[in-house]
Amino acid sequence: MQNCSGDEQNDVVYKDVVIIGNGPSGICLSYMLAGNWPYYTGEPHPGDEMLTARLHSSTRHGNEDTRNKLESLSSGLEGRIGGRPLSILMDQLQHPCVDMGLDVPSLLTWKTAEQHHEHKVIDHVVLGKGRPGGTWQSMDPNVLTISLNRWMSLPDLDIRQWEKMIESEQLWNMSLTEGGTYAQEFQEKTTGCKTASRISVGTVAAYYDDYVRKKGLEQYFRCGTVVTSVKPVGISHGREEDSQYGWTVEGFETKTGKRFRYRCKRVVLATGTTDSPNRLGIPGEESQTEWVTHDLNDLESKLDRLVDRQNDGELLNRFAPVLVIGAGLSAADAIMAARFRSIPVLHAFRDSSTEWNKADDEKTHHTKYGKLPGLPSSMYPEYHKVYEMMADGGTNYPLYKALPGYTLVQLSSNGNDRIGGAASDFRTVTMSSPDGQLRLFRVSNVAILIGYKPDLSYLEGGGTGLGKYSDKPIDGKTNPIEVDDFTYEMIKAPRTGLYALGPLVGDNFVRYILGGAFGILAHILSTSAT
Repeated sequence: MQNCSGDEQNDVVYKDVVIIGNGPSGICLSYMLAGNWPYYTGEPHPGDEMLTARLHSSTRHGNEDTRNKLESLSSGLEGRIGGRPLSILMDQLQHPCVDMGLDVPSLLTWKTAEQHHEHKVIDHVVLGKGRPGGTWQSMDPNVLTISLNRWMSLPDLDIRQWEKMIESEQLWNMSLTEGGTYAQEFQEKTTGCKTASRISVGTVAAYYDDYVRKKGLEQYFRCGTVVTSVKPVGISHGREEDSQYGWTVEGFETKTGKRFRYRCKRVVLATGTTDSPNRLGIPGEESQTEWVTHDLNDLESKLDRLVDRQNDGELLNRFAPVLVIGAGLSAADAIMAARFRSIPVLHAFRDSSTEWNKADDEKTHHTKYGKLPGLPSSMYPEYHKVYEMMADGGTNYPLYKALPGYTLVQLSSNGNDRIGGAASDFRTVTMSSPDGQLRLFRVSNVAILIGYKPDLSYLEGGGTGLGKYSDKPIDGKTNPIEVDDFTYEMIKAPRTGLYALGPLVGDNFVRYILGGAFGILAHILSTSAT
């Protein structure tokens, strides 16, 4: 690492790679850049004989160009839930036959730089706003993941194995303090095996945080930072290294306000796409923050306060309903949260009435209906129940009324309501029905849960122009950043050396980030000066 005095009295730190985002994408890439590389075990793929043949052929032709190898190996592979070719390939190797419901050992083994001295350790830093794990650290820890526990794992440490390690450590500590009471249970814990199942968000967040420590990556992580600028630079001051270090990354530490500046050869965007909630842009949306929210955790806090006021006798009348906007998983969670507290729900979502009575194989499952229709009821009973409620409309479900095709037009309040004898807000929403008629509803709270967008304000133009549709903002589902399928380098960047992976490029599941990280590593190794 080199330091030199920079403009604005900031020290400039030189790095080979700066990774923006310390969630699972950033952690996975950091692990590889630290000299940990995957190797094919040589075992046959249990569900794809052609892939096995290509793998064996690839290992026999060691001098073949890396990109050609990856393109050949990825040929013909398809993912049940999308994904780029390299992401699907690495997922097939890491989780063979996972979409068939099989729990098969990985076909990859990981070797460190200590084991193989030819492994290159690439000087890098990972910048993140909070603790390692990214947005997983700010989610409701009690909610269960949609993905199975195994799918949430990072390289070389299955999350189920990590859970066993943590439980074993706890039992061992208890056995030391209380004698041999837990000796037998300790033995059972260390030899048992967890099955594939859903897992709490809190467990996943703790796993990502601890993974960084257990894998010795702490030296690369700089948490508690905000990136404010990522810019390409040209040769300046006659410095020879400036021709290689073509990017400047600037920001500040959240606790101290101290600014930092990095000059680097490559920048990787690994921030995910859930930085800022989408908004409707209607009157009252930003001014009525006391009862309008775009965040599930905030909604639950508001609902708890509402229940407390009811229990304290402040509310003289029955709860006014909560209005939930959206048809995704967050909206379903909001509906369940309100019904759990016996608060009535109005639920507005895009009209899908033509889908309800079709057989499963006839449903289009278009993205506008959210993920609910595609989730099997056996594994996701709570979400399937919400889907049934949407189909029923609320006839057979008390405290729930569906408003398919309704559009929220305006939110307003005045002081005509009475709470505990004192004036309070009379909260109303104006909705437009499918036939264009305006209707007024009284509500207690409104949750607008219509997805999220990434914060790319540190890029020129907020990243607009880097996606498939150059005139639209980046969206992980409808307009991901355009990258090369095998190097993950941005196609429309102002100069070389700018990469992205994870949800920013459409790899919206943790199980798919391995492909992007490997592609970036392979490209760096093949293009770095020796």
